[in-house]
Amino acid sequence: MARWAVVVQETEGVGDDRIWGTKVLAEIEGDREEALAEMRRIVPGYTPQHPFNSRQRTLLRDGDSYLLITRGSMRDYHCVFKVWELLWDSKRPEIQQERLADGAAADGAR
Repeated sequence: MARWAVVVQETEGVGDDRIWGTKVLAEIEGDREEALAEMRRIVPGYTPQHPFNSRQRTLLRDGDSYLLITRGSMRDYHCVFKVWELLWDSKRPEIQQERLADGAAADGAR
């Protein structure tokens, strides 16, 4: 069975030290639709790192991805949310083994 990650990419840091950070908000074992449903549940209530006090939040959708724009007192920040299939994790080799087993089962079904 596939594993999916709900991922956010957002602005981290302040001033000239700002960078684009990425983190996994949730991991779902199942199909893509289940992962998308989990993302739809998470996104509206997500509080980004910046700005500390937002004056306005705008949420946009493009197919299966979302863009959250938050307006601070001095600048705007944004977050992008997507669902990605988890293929491999060097600290969790069982994930790759599951994928190999799923692939072998699919090949045997042909």
